[in-house]
Amino acid sequence: MKYGSHIIEKKEYVYLKRLLNISGYDHTVAHKLALKKLALKLDDSIIVDEEEMPADIVRLNSKLTIKSVSNSSTMPLQIVIPMDEEIRKQKLSVLSPLPVALIGYSEGDQVDLAFTNENTTAYVIQKVEQDIETNKIDIPI
Repeated sequence: MKYGSHIIEKKEYVYLKRLLNISGYDHTVAHKLALKKLALKLDDSIIVDEEEMPADIVRLNSKLTIKSVSNSSTMPLQIVIPMDEEIRKQKLSVLSPLPVALIGYSEGDQVDLAFTNENTTAYVIQKVEQDIETNKIDIPI
């Protein structure tokens, strides 16, 4: 892990905490596990102001490409707020299992992703791009 810990921008942290408070009513097991993982990640992350946020951190509205270590296949995706999710356009909700696993990591980090209960697959975050204007969340803190 490039920075030694997950890094979350302060307003995004507040936004994600609020989402967790209202998202506990989903009944799928995968979704409940993702929410628990996100809560743990938020508790263990370094929280920074926007000005201190490294540009290569996976966060809300990040467009990224991950690459499988085992077979070199790549997958582009964008992490979005739940109401902007469009799976066909690879826009995944920040509350979905894959974005939960990736958020807070940085470009070049290797992440072990579990798509089933039996095994994990190692991926490298190959590229992270930010849309600075979209990343601005207007949440009073």
